[in-house]
Order: sequence, then C-alpha cells, then structure tokens
Amino acid sequence: MKYKLLNTFSILLAASLALTSCIKDDVDDLTTEGDSFVKILESPEKKLFFSPFTDVRTVDLFSLRKDAANSASLNTASSVKVTMNPTAIEDYNAENGTHFEVLPDSLYTLVDPATKVSATEYKFDLAAGQAAKEFSIKLNGAKWDLSHSYAMAFTIADSAGLNITEGKRDVMVFLAVKNKYDGIYEVTGSYVDATNGAFVAAYPYEWELQTTGPNQCMVVDNVNLGFPGFLFETAAGSGSFSYYGNFGLLVNFDPVTDKIVSVTNYYGQPASNTRSAQLDPTGANQYDASSKTINIKYFMLQPSAVPAPPNIRASFNETWRFVKDR
Repeated sequence: MKYKLLNTFSILLAASLALTSCIKDDVDDLTTEGDSFVKILESPEKKLFFSPFTDVRTVDLFSLRKDAANSASLNTASSVKVTMNPTAIEDYNAENGTHFEVLPDSLYTLVDPATKVSATEYKFDLAAGQAAKEFSIKLNGAKWDLSHSYAMAFTIADSAGLNITEGKRDVMVFLAVKNKYDGIYEVTGSYVDATNGAFVAAYPYEWELQTTGPNQCMVVDNVNLGFPGFLFETAAGSGSFSYYGNFGLLVNFDPVTDKIVSVTNYYGQPASNTRSAQLDPTGANQYDASSKTINIKYFMLQPSAVPAPPNIRASFNETWRFVKDR
C-alpha cells in the first residue's frame, strides 16, 4: 500500500531512496554469482479477502520458487520443507493489537502438490526442470465464521542445500470473508474541532471499511496513514498535517435495516488519552444498499480536553461513497 507523504523532506527522502533502489537493481551482487536460491515469492505477507460464499474453493496461499543459477542446478531435483509457524501469528497480534487465529483444519483440506509430512510440516518436491510450486488449499465457505479472523504462517525449514533469498524465508497469509459493508469509500463532509478552530479536514479521503465481524467494520485511512485515524491540516493552506492519536472508528450496523447502531473507538472506549467515539443521533446514520452510500454523523469525546459534559471535542458529518472492492 502506498501512503501520501506529508512534507517536502519526506518527498526528497523518497526520491533519494528510489534512486538508490534503481542503482541497486542495476548492479549484480558478485558475492552470490553462481548460487541457486529458494524463496517464498509472496513473503513477508499476503492478504486474501473473499465475498461470502458457501461452496468449496481452491485458494493459492503462496508460491515456493527456485531461482536456479544455471541449467545444471535447474535440472537437479530438490525437496524443500516448509513448516507452519503459529508463533508468528501470536507475535503479530501482540504487536498490532489484532486477533487473528490459526485457520482451523476443519475449514480446509490440502491440495497437491505440497505433501503433509507431519502436523506442522509440508514437503515440496521440485522435479528436475521445475522452478516453482503453489501451496494451495480447498477452503469451505459454508463453515466460515465471520466473527473470526484467520491467518496461516509458514517458514522454510529445510532448503535442500539451496540458499534462501534474504527476506523471503517466511510468509503470513491473512484470510477474511467480507461483510456487505466492506470496501473502499470516498469520504466527503465537514469537521470541527472545538478546541482549535484552525484545524481543517483534508477531504476528500479514501478510506477502507474492513470486516471485523458479521456486522462490524474497522475504518482505515489506507492512503494517508495506513491505520485507523483521522488526518487534518493544522491550518488551512499550511501544508502541515497531523492526526488524532488513539482515535479511529469501529462501525456497527443493523444487518436488517442497515442503520448504524453505534460507533466505538478502535483504540479503546475510552482510549488511554480519554478519547472515545459516539454516534450523533441527529444524523441519518444509514447505509443505502442501492447506492452503497453511508451517511454518518459522529463525535470524538475527550474529557481531558473538554471537561464539561458532553465532552465533545470534534464533530464529523460525512458521506462515504463506495468506490470499489478491496
């Protein structure tokens, strides 16, 4: 995902890094000349999002690739072993505050060509002349529980004497079935901060509604921030931007009426800085299925900044128009 850079220094830095990258790509690394490598092509992570389904579908999780230095290496058979790494999922959850679970065996079956050697180990037999194999599963949509988020993590445990490409040993695959509100939206509207009238919104935004339950979505600023949050300009035309720390939306819908029944703060209700989210009852607060448009009004409460009830620091009146699927 590419995010907007918010100041001139960042833009110059990015340009410098891009130039360095181009130079690096054009220079051969002589220290590895003549070596053959194996890698997981999608490393370090791959995200798969599905519309709800009730049949059984074949899903490619990752590709094991052999980069042969010469024809002799390519024509040599290799047996590479890959193991599951559930600890990586636990570490990811701890670092990101997520709740991914290891995909249960009951939801899928293994598809050849990978061979299951043990409960956690798989073998890829690359025949002479074969450069790649897919790790695929048959996923049963009828057994999927939308209230859960799943992941699978793998690492190359035995490379059959081949070098492992740097940064390509591990992969984490995230699997999610989307609810009907999930998607990428263009956001317009108005915003006021009661503590600083100079703050202005940077509409239009592009936000993602990401499924976190059957009737709930997490709202992610996928362009400017890359996480749940609200970006604003500290003064109109200043080109200086900031965002509210520990404030982002979880939106809960009534699946029958498509009304928004509540919003809460993704970082805690309230978060450690006393910020919480609250629906403004004067808004339509409604998802229109025919146009895939959401009209919503909500508040950011912060008693530490606005001690007098109802503690409203920021007010938002927005329209979210569906653009495309994630």
